[in-house]
Amino acid sequence: MIYAALKNYDRALYFFEVAVTCPAMDVSHIMLESYKKFILVSLILNGKISGLPKYTSNVVQRFLKPLSSPYHELANTYASNNPSDLQATIAKHQETFARDNNVGLVKQVRSSIYKKNILRLTKTFLTLSLTDMANRVQLNSPREAEQHILHMIEDGDIYATINQRDGMVSFHDSPEKYNSPNMLKKLDEEIRQYQHLDEKLQTMDRQLAVNPQFVQKTMGSHGDEDGGIGRMREDVMM
Repeated sequence: MIYAALKNYDRALYFFEVAVTCPAMDVSHIMLESYKKFILVSLILNGKISGLPKYTSNVVQRFLKPLSSPYHELANTYASNNPSDLQATIAKHQETFARDNNVGLVKQVRSSIYKKNILRLTKTFLTLSLTDMANRVQLNSPREAEQHILHMIEDGDIYATINQRDGMVSFHDSPEKYNSPNMLKKLDEEIRQYQHLDEKLQTMDRQLAVNPQFVQKTMGSHGDEDGGIGRMREDVMM
């Protein structure tokens, strides 16, 4: 939650995934709430729901989706790239999102669809007026389009300049050549982090593969259609 609040969505997504995929024989409330946030952060970060790893419990995978249907509906609407439809879905389930304390993340999802659509425009246009951009991505005004562009430039999502005199935006290629000492150091650090994460995931996978209780329960769950929701328990940590 702290990483999500700080908008460090990569780390937030990782820890929500850890909460959802920990070995389990039933679906706890912590898992369910983590999965809902996992969906929202996936949309913000990747524009779609990230897949869960193969070692996720079958019981967990089977019952998480029906227990979080408003969030899957939100993801399906998000895929249409239509902000108006997305807002309608948000309004439809606003009580659910408020009850789950996910209003802030939902707002970030709504904002990210504009970012996603602006990024699509950069692949088509070299220059575009703020008025035209606002119309194309369904923003309320050129001023609002300008604010989105400025935030994206600040975050390093795009490279662009705004001509205040004529209200035109010019998109540029990344000036980074990936050969500066700082960039090479950053790339090396990220490669090491991903290697470390991959090793941890492989270790977890091996541990699950030789856990007799977990393997037996997972295999038995194929024929146990009444187990998941009926066994969903009130976690003492909630």
